[in-house]
Amino acid sequence: MGIDKKFEVYIDRLCKRIRNKDVHDNIKLEIGDHLQELKEDAMRRGLSEEEAVNEAMMHIGDEKILGKQLNKTHKAPLDLQTILPVLAVSLLGLLVMYYQQFHSTITALHEMKVFNKSLVFYLAGLLLMLIVFRFDYRKLAKHSIYIYGGTLFVLSLTLLLGVRVDGIPFINIGFAFINFTEITPYLLAVSFAGIFHAWNWKDIRNFWIGAGLLAVPILLLSTTGAVAATFISLMVSITIMSVSSASLKQVLSFTAPLSILPMGRLFVQADTSTLPNPYSGLTLGDADFIGSALQSTPGLMSEVHTDFIFSYTIYTFGWLFAIIVFALIAYFIWRIISTGRSMVYSYGRLLTIGLATTFSVQFILSTLMNLGLSALPGAAMPFMSFGGSHILLEMIAVGLLLSIYRRRNTVEQPMAYS
Repeated sequence: MGIDKKFEVYIDRLCKRIRNKDVHDNIKLEIGDHLQELKEDAMRRGLSEEEAVNEAMMHIGDEKILGKQLNKTHKAPLDLQTILPVLAVSLLGLLVMYYQQFHSTITALHEMKVFNKSLVFYLAGLLLMLIVFRFDYRKLAKHSIYIYGGTLFVLSLTLLLGVRVDGIPFINIGFAFINFTEITPYLLAVSFAGIFHAWNWKDIRNFWIGAGLLAVPILLLSTTGAVAATFISLMVSITIMSVSSASLKQVLSFTAPLSILPMGRLFVQADTSTLPNPYSGLTLGDADFIGSALQSTPGLMSEVHTDFIFSYTIYTFGWLFAIIVFALIAYFIWRIISTGRSMVYSYGRLLTIGLATTFSVQFILSTLMNLGLSALPGAAMPFMSFGGSHILLEMIAVGLLLSIYRRRNTVEQPMAYS
């Protein structure tokens, strides 16, 4: 074996004992440099090159022992502060679905088997979360423009061929109808992060191109009737633009004209005299601090398992239960925002902040609607509301956030768009 090959073989054997492949390149560079320094020092003391190589490897230590130590040191961290509130809210959501299916007076929910279906979606979502956690999110960066184009294409198909349900187009994929509009904000957060993480907003040509890329999906969504999804996507666009170093003047010049159509639809749709209430004849003041589990449900609206699940939780399980749910989701959002702000890698930081914005706006809109402070329907309570597509999507998003946290100290730059 050649002298130069000995170091390479030693380092390869060492890395095979370290399961976290994300650190292999750094370890190869660090150990390789250290071995070379030890070799050069030994040769200055009069040893031959072969003797110097052997002494350097002996000084570093047996690759089995060192590999075991480094494997323990570089275990891929699972961010428990992110995943635990998600699991807790999901379990509480399942509890609510169980009660709705088996202990409520709502016959339709019995027939829909909301608990059985939710359990399947939560388990599938958990599996997808763990798969995405192991996936290197940085690989998405070079595909961002294709994710963006695919999102626009499917959104256009949804507009042209979708079946309208309560005014919102659903796309038929053969075995199910998918509300693609509620998926769009998450896909935009992923694609925008890759496109704009190294964008030069100071260049006037880049500004107009960037503004156009941000504006097109908002304008498309504005024609769907999905006001909540449009508003969430608009806030994601504004946040991405701001965090990617656009000036305040540029952000305002983009936001003002683009907000006209969504805000117009919002005012047309909103009717402050008939704010939504899942229980006609009841007010939030009728709910107990610790729930009485209403056995009768006067004037119940059908959306009690979807858009109005938080109201159902307040009336049935009490304010304490609802406050716990609210606090868990709020903590989850605070955690991912703080993680994003501490990221050293611009793409990871922008992706984290984009997803945090999506969750935040969705959570705020859903809470306001359930408290009767907004007439804006279509915003599901994260990790609680019934619905397969959004539960799977939210779990995948959490998996991405866990993947980002796992690699939060990396600085490698993928392909940038500018």
